[in-house]
Amino acid sequence: MKASTKRLLALMSSALLILLALIIYVVLLKPEYTNIQDLRGKLKSSVDFYNAQAQAVDYVNNLYAKNKIDIEQTQKDLVLALPDQEEVANVIYQIQRISALNNIAIDSVNLDRLPIQQKITNSLVKGYGTLRVSLKLVGSYESFKELLKFLEGNIRTMDVKTLRVYQVNDLEVGIFNYELVVDTYYQVK
Repeated sequence: MKASTKRLLALMSSALLILLALIIYVVLLKPEYTNIQDLRGKLKSSVDFYNAQAQAVDYVNNLYAKNKIDIEQTQKDLVLALPDQEEVANVIYQIQRISALNNIAIDSVNLDRLPIQQKITNSLVKGYGTLRVSLKLVGSYESFKELLKFLEGNIRTMDVKTLRVYQVNDLEVGIFNYELVVDTYYQVK
């Protein structure tokens, strides 16, 4: 065989090998490479979705934990504002302390239990009872105004139903007698 023929055969076989490698790349490797890229995209998408969901769950858990304390405190405050019993001693104590803070003397206290307000059938709202406290007080007008502000701002729900002011004979001293009727409420089980 001549040298030129050997060279031609070597070139043809090289070209055939290159063509065969190109065919193998196009037919076998390129679709798998595309498939691998699609799988990588799906994996990244899944990981991103998982991370986003994990962040959302963490946020909700943190929010729940933070608000759970607030909810518990709100429930405690509601029980103080509208207790599930009359708690007569507590009502008297609160009124006595408010009077003492405002330099108002209590002459007498009278308690009346009013009829229980029945709840509406199939209602989520419970019935409630009313404890009416009638007070006779003595003190200055400014002190009495402060007492009314304290009753208004008290945590226990109290409504002033009636108020009467009586003048003492000596107007210069500025001491008056007061009759005050206050309703306070409680939940009925």
